Formats: sequence, structure tokens, C-alpha cells
Amino acid sequence: MVVLQLVLPALLLAAAGPAGANPTVRVRIAEQVSSVVLRGSELRVQDQLVRAPQIEAEIVGGELRVAHVASRDPVRVRASGEIAVDGRSWPGDLSLVPRPDGTMDVVNVVPLEPYVERAVAAEIYADWPQESLKAQAVVARTYALHERSRRSREPFHLESSVISQQYTTRPVPARIREAVAATRGEYLAYQNKPILAVFHASAGGHTASAREVWGVALPYLRSLRSPDAAAPNHFWTFEISVTDLVAALLEAGLVLGQAPTIEVVQRSESGRVQRLRIGAAELSGRELRQMLGGRAIRSALFEVRVIDDQVNFLGSGSGHGVGLSQWGARELALRGMRYRAILTHYYPGAVRATLSAYNRADVGAADPRLSLR
Repeated sequence: MVVLQLVLPALLLAAAGPAGANPTVRVRIAEQVSSVVLRGSELRVQDQLVRAPQIEAEIVGGELRVAHVASRDPVRVRASGEIAVDGRSWPGDLSLVPRPDGTMDVVNVVPLEPYVERAVAAEIYADWPQESLKAQAVVARTYALHERSRRSREPFHLESSVISQQYTTRPVPARIREAVAATRGEYLAYQNKPILAVFHASAGGHTASAREVWGVALPYLRSLRSPDAAAPNHFWTFEISVTDLVAALLEAGLVLGQAPTIEVVQRSESGRVQRLRIGAAELSGRELRQMLGGRAIRSALFEVRVIDDQVNFLGSGSGHGVGLSQWGARELALRGMRYRAILTHYYPGAVRATLSAYNRADVGAADPRLSLR
């Protein structure tokens, strides 16, 4: 059993004042659609009341048409409660954004705290220890604020999928609402800016640094131990025939040569595959995951063996491995660790801040744009 002894920095425990205002975030919930049906109570288009409970928005000749409005610019649609978009209900404030390709994006404009509730509900089990739910709430809020700052001039800040973090239309369980309320306005900062608070399902015993996965060194995203052995896919295997593997790699454009062999040629500090040689081609463990699928190769922490005409991958962990491990956070909470100590472990050097600090700070993007999935 891995025993972690942590000293919580005094700075992390220091209060940063009242939470301040609840900013909004813009979440893209539909991409490149030509039309959508909107339904809600007291619908308003550009602040003008529409008598019908249901309207259609469509792109015609590059122009967005909805109710009395025809525009090539974004159009705001609001409802007094939730608003259904093609049958799925969201908080009732939308921005319909025409695109140059003759389609539109649908963006949900939502206050930060309700967004965090829905994001946490989509990303973690509600029956997990409350301290792990609180940790996930702070992580979700921090990630949202980071993206809000970085993409402030763009039509949306976040995707509603794993490209950013998931955002659900399902009812939010009471335990998750309680965890979000208990941490209201709290986020993690580095040099007075929200950190890139990435997370993953399980680390396979050891997280990866941002440098080894994305090539960018961030001081609060280091490689460290993670007690996540209870995860369902802590150990995993994947088997594929040599023929099928070669076909998949050729389809991806790799040149393999004759009778390709498979060899791991470089590992990172956390043990993840950095470079893999297959025949005449070299690729990263992350690239192999993308080619074969994340459900096949669950992480880059794996061994590979060729037996006859079969290739066997034996691995550990699930996801990119950077930042907070959700199963590791669960285990630390079960051991009695409080959520702030959990966050200190997974994001060393980051400090606690609240929305009052965010509202006062120069919060331009501190980190480069990374492809996180």
C-alpha cells in the first residue's frame, strides 16, 4: 500500500475573501448544424418576447433566421426556465452563432456554479466520498475559468464533451450540489491565474507530467505517485492481430516496411511510452492511442508483446494521466484526506483562490493551447 504524507502549504489554506460575482461561461452544445428546434417558456429572441412556445432556428443562404430575426451575427435566445434544444434541456440562455461554412453552433450561456454542478455530475460518481466530490468541483471550476480567460474573445469557452469536460443535461444529484456549494467560488491559481486543471480517470499508480505528454512544462503538473489501484481498469489488456494492426497504421499513413517488428524505444519519467518503433515507422504512445482508440489502448503506460500473429498490450491506468486522478482522489478521500490536501497533492504549487481574486486579476491565458484528449 502506498502511504502518502502531505504537508498542506499555509498559503493554500489562507482565505482569499468572499466569492464575488458568479461569472458566466459559454459552452458549445451543438456544432455545425443547419437548424434546431427550440422550446421553452416565455421565449425571447434578442430580448423580444415570442408568443409561440416552440420556434425553429435555421441557416438560409448563410443567414440565421429565428422568429422575427434574420442575421449573420450571433442571436441570443432566452427562456424563463430551461430551454430544450432538439429535445435536450439546458439552462435557458443560448447564443446561436452563424459559421462561415453555412451552418451554426449552439452555445449555452450559463452561470459558473450551475455549470460546475452539471460538469461534476457528468464526470464523477455521486456516491463517492464527499471530499473527492469537492476536489472535482474545484477542478471543474478551475478548468472552466482557465478556458474562459484563454478563449475570452471566441464565441464559446468550452465544449460540452470530453474535448473540454463533460456537461450533462441529466438532473444533478443532491450530494454533488452540496459539494459544489461547499466549495463555491473556489479555484486553483498559479501566478494569480487559474491553472490548467486537467484530470483523468486513473493514473496506473503514477501520474504523468505535462511535459512528457504535451511537451510543455507546467510546474503544477508534475509526475507523482497516485493510489488508484481500485480503479476498474487499473490493469488492462488489449489484443490485436498483426494484420489488423498493420492495416490500421497504414490507413493512418505510416510507412512500415517489410515484416514490421514492434519495439518500445523510449519511456517517459512516469514510465509511459514516449516512442514506439513499428517496422520503419516511429510514433508516440499517444499517437498509437489515437489511431487504435482510447478504449483499446487506455493509456500510454503499457508493455507490448508479440506472440505468433497476435500483438498483446498490457497496460495500467486510463486517460492521459496528467493532473488529478479521479480514482486516486477517491482513495485519498477514503483514507480521510480533505479535498484541499487532495488538490495540493495533484497540483503542487497551485494555491487556493476565490472569484473575488479572479475578478480583480489580470487573467489572460497563462498556458498555451494544448490538445488534451
